[in-house]
Amino acid sequence: MRIPYGYVLSADQLIIDEKAADTVRKIFSYYLAGASLGKVADMLFIGGVPSPTGNPKWTRAAINKFLPNAKYILLVGFELYIDVQFEKERRCNIDYNKASHPRKSTGFRSAVEL
Repeated sequence: MRIPYGYVLSADQLIIDEKAADTVRKIFSYYLAGASLGKVADMLFIGGVPSPTGNPKWTRAAINKFLPNAKYILLVGFELYIDVQFEKERRCNIDYNKASHPRKSTGFRSAVEL
C-alpha cells in the first residue's frame, strides 16, 4: 500500500503529517479560489514546497490526481472536498452525455464559425 501524501505511517497506523496536510489544504483552496492546475503548481513552486516525489516543481497531473482523491477528505474537510468536486465538474469541457460529440458547445470557436 502506498501512503498518501499528507499522512505518515506510525506503529502500523496512518497519522496526519501536519506540514504536508497544510500543502494539501493549500492545493484545494487555491483551486477553489479559481487557480488553474498549472497556476497551483507554480504557486507551490514559488512557495518552495517540493512535490511528493521530491522534485522542486509539481506537475499539473499530480495536482489533478489530488483533487478527486477521497483520502484527502480527512485533511481538507468534507465541505471543501465537495466544493472542489463541483468546481472540477464546472470547469470540465467534456460532456459525457453526448456520445458522438464529447465536447461541450461552449468551447473555443474556430475562425470559420466567427
